[in-house]
Amino acid sequence: MSNYTRTSNFFTIKDGLNVNDPAKVIKGAEFDTEYNNIVTAVASKSDIADPTFTGTVALPNVTVTGTLTGGIIDGGTY
Repeated sequence: MSNYTRTSNFFTIKDGLNVNDPAKVIKGAEFDTEYNNIVTAVASKSDIADPTFTGTVALPNVTVTGTLTGGIIDGGTY
């Protein structure tokens, strides 16, 4: 599971260029790496509606409400 981290700062750099500067144009290749990072981050997250987790799941400060069915708490079956 990865978080999205911006790869480049080309938008801000190009915003600072003069309107007629040919380097101001953003090319498709410049977007490709950025979009691939977004795709990876989104695809590696669990869906909120029906999440599936593997490995050890840490849940700090969790409040659970509802009815427990067929679970084990403190060594006892409920």
